[in-house]
Amino acid sequence: MFLFFSTPLTSSYPIKHDPAISIMLETINRLFLAFLLVIALLGIVLSIGTLLLPGLLGAGLDLKELQSADHSPAFQLLQGAIPASVSPDASPYEINLTINTPYLEKDDELKLHVFSEGRDLKDTDCLESFDSYDNYSTSGSFTCTAVIPYGYISSQDYEIYASLSGEGKEYASGPIQIHADWSTYESNFWGFSTILAILIGAVYLFILLPLSFIVLGMASHLKHANSVEGEYSLRSLLNPFAVGKTLMDKINSFIISPYFWAIESIGILIIIFYLAIFAGIWKSGTALSAFLFSGLLAFIIPFLWVLAWWYADYREREPLRIIITFFLWGMLAALMAIGFNTLTGVIFEVIGLGFLSSFLLAPPTEEFFKGSGICLLSEHHEFDSIEDGLVYGFVIGMGFSFIEDWLYMLNNPMGSDIWSWLGLFFLRSILFSSNHGLYTAITGGVIGFLIERRFKAPALGLLIGVPIAAFFHAMHNSGEMLGTLLGGGGLLVYCCLLIPFFDYGGLIFLVLFFIYALLRKRPKKQ
Repeated sequence: MFLFFSTPLTSSYPIKHDPAISIMLETINRLFLAFLLVIALLGIVLSIGTLLLPGLLGAGLDLKELQSADHSPAFQLLQGAIPASVSPDASPYEINLTINTPYLEKDDELKLHVFSEGRDLKDTDCLESFDSYDNYSTSGSFTCTAVIPYGYISSQDYEIYASLSGEGKEYASGPIQIHADWSTYESNFWGFSTILAILIGAVYLFILLPLSFIVLGMASHLKHANSVEGEYSLRSLLNPFAVGKTLMDKINSFIISPYFWAIESIGILIIIFYLAIFAGIWKSGTALSAFLFSGLLAFIIPFLWVLAWWYADYREREPLRIIITFFLWGMLAALMAIGFNTLTGVIFEVIGLGFLSSFLLAPPTEEFFKGSGICLLSEHHEFDSIEDGLVYGFVIGMGFSFIEDWLYMLNNPMGSDIWSWLGLFFLRSILFSSNHGLYTAITGGVIGFLIERRFKAPALGLLIGVPIAAFFHAMHNSGEMLGTLLGGGGLLVYCCLLIPFFDYGGLIFLVLFFIYALLRKRPKKQ
């Protein structure tokens, strides 16, 4: 972002190219765009292969590994007085279990695993509460809490295993079988859901719907200085290739048309289908309701952010066609990134560095795929300034945030605990609602900076913007790493220094810079 201040932010100092160099750079820009589209397609294929297909085929590899692990009399999971059947009135239902073990070595891992229908629902690290190895090095018995979540069906059977893994050993014990009758909890769930449905309906009916009509009305009266006659007409919406003289003009028109939205929507439907499988929406009415409520709630704040940024760009509000394209791209980018994040996360877990995955791997992967969308229209005449890049990047980030928040809410659904679920909504959709917009706006601003300078390969700004965006993203994701490495002191640094400086500080800087960009001398049109 500091690149913005390296030279004056006006178009008085454009980069001048020799005609031959200009042609070469334009060619490089278009080849780079083709490369990004190929990588995006590979990301989609990888995500389908690593997430959707295993979900369809059914999990169970971990269960098989536990069942085939060595059993030792020295390692035993004890049921004690735990009843074989329970009737929880809250979720998750927690059970304290005793595990007898041989003396543990420093790098050993002791865990409880809760399974249902072959799926690993919840793991508990039984050594997490100890500050150091010295505190449990001579212990031969541990009390550990099994966390049993509601699975959206009234009656469910669970199996609990204990595992001990370390250098040269892999032991398992169990299962302890428990039947849970969730009918009391479901009654509480539906009482809450009725209130929630009314609130969601009111927000959509009295806030989102009227704002949408206001924005559509405003957009219908906008005049775009560089547009050609009929560019934003109904005819061009149905026949985008009729717009523009050059091939690139026609491609740009296609990218902001319903036909490209349909292509994006296919990928989005795939990830929504995956979310539906993940939530098991066919299990019951409660499963379907929680799935829909999670999606409807996750959409509200990103949608409002998009409207706010579109409206704030009062000097030259962008065509809604471009805004729709970028929001959908942000949603699609979630599908592109999830496969890479899953595979690399598994690799880091295997080598014992899982706590670094969200810090080192997820930020550059997600920012690359989100930022790639900005490059798609790097040669569109509507993309002519830094503030355009900031708006476009923020919109993409909000599309990504919508899908990610939906996934988080399903991963910690209302069935896991209504109030903690609402707390998660408040945390992700309110406190940190703008984060993904902030990160991708940085990349968009860099690309917009190059466009203002008339640089003929502005898409290459992705290579500059993504590392900066990923750095801000990594600072936000550093909580687990700092907690693992530094304990309570690391979490204190995270909460009291990194979050205020990089999240809210970054957003404040972005807003101030956006205001400055709007008020400065406008770049001259080509």
